[in-house]
Amino acid sequence: MTGPLEGVRVITFTQAWAGTSATELLAFLGADVIQIESLTHPDTWRGGFNGPMTRDPEGKRRWNMAPSYNSVNLNKRAITLDIVSPEGLALFERLVPMADVIADNFTPDVMRKWGLTYERLQELRPGIIVASLSAYGASGPLRNVRGIGGTMEPMSGLTSLLGYEGGRPMNSGSMIPDAIAGAWFAAAIVTAIRHRERTGEGQYIDLGMMESNAMMTGDAVLEYTANGRVRPRMGNHHPRLAPHNIYATADGSWLAIGVEDERQWAALCEAIGDGALAADARFASMADRKANEAELDECVAQWAAGRDAAAAEADLIARGVPAARVRQRGELLDHPALVSRGFGVEVDYPEAGRHRVAGVPWVMSRTQPEVSRPSPMLGQHSREVFAELLGMTDSEYETLVETGISGEELPLP
Repeated sequence: MTGPLEGVRVITFTQAWAGTSATELLAFLGADVIQIESLTHPDTWRGGFNGPMTRDPEGKRRWNMAPSYNSVNLNKRAITLDIVSPEGLALFERLVPMADVIADNFTPDVMRKWGLTYERLQELRPGIIVASLSAYGASGPLRNVRGIGGTMEPMSGLTSLLGYEGGRPMNSGSMIPDAIAGAWFAAAIVTAIRHRERTGEGQYIDLGMMESNAMMTGDAVLEYTANGRVRPRMGNHHPRLAPHNIYATADGSWLAIGVEDERQWAALCEAIGDGALAADARFASMADRKANEAELDECVAQWAAGRDAAAAEADLIARGVPAARVRQRGELLDHPALVSRGFGVEVDYPEAGRHRVAGVPWVMSRTQPEVSRPSPMLGQHSREVFAELLGMTDSEYETLVETGISGEELPLP
């Protein structure tokens, strides 16, 4: 086995980040994930801020070279199919009995408009799992409102917790709600697969991005409901620990330090080499350090300002003090902890070339999932999938290409 979901087939309409990251996790677990796009509506992450969906001066198809798309669709197969056409819809309905899971991240009414309701899909494949991911779920007053990560942070409450003391609320700047919702979506699907194994029952999963992200604010919500206290924005500080901050260093970098107990505090004082700091009554206990956090931050900041971030990180870690140099995105896969787990992998993309990307996020005891194929080019596996699952001949497939129902080339002007 290459993963615990080997033998499970997922047919998905997901695109961009939240849905595609979820189905990539399923593919890492060994599922056969078949992603559907159409020639008139390819995945938005094939273009947009990745560049126009055209050909480059060498004739390569830019829609197959987009780094964002290629980072979250590993291990999948991709087909193109115009579901809006009667012929395309009929072909899709022939694929449904071969699927265990149908997934989408459309607004709630899209699948219904195509006639692909949960009831219809159950008719085609009894026991199927249908999983839908939308901004606010398929019911309620916001069901038809569209949303992305940047709008989901304030709506779910995350933004209210992000920002500096006394400052305005801030978004994370990384569209993190997509990744959070994707993880929840994958977990819900795996749970539904487990449920079906035990009971034979399929189910419909309706996941809202806002709800999955609101779960991340649970401790702050509980703090208010139990104690009536609205948590203030704290920047990089911690509700209880001090010092806990990110400090500028001499080499223009930043160093994160978070002291959790008295042993670590003593070790930090030794590293700083200031005996007076350890003896200062203002910092005698964690409660004292928290009460005098501004003065403490100033002391640590003065020390960090004269140090190289990498050297200070190594010194503090050797002493048992939690510390980390703040890394640029391009450095993350070189972090020793990730390197030791084989997280970063070199992948050869047919048109994009060879790149190092984030791979499988787990180490398992009985199977070892791996990156077995690059993110697919547009429609790369259409002929293969239709022949394998539907017994389609080359001649029949070429007819689909001629009529624009399938194919690998965008209808460029």
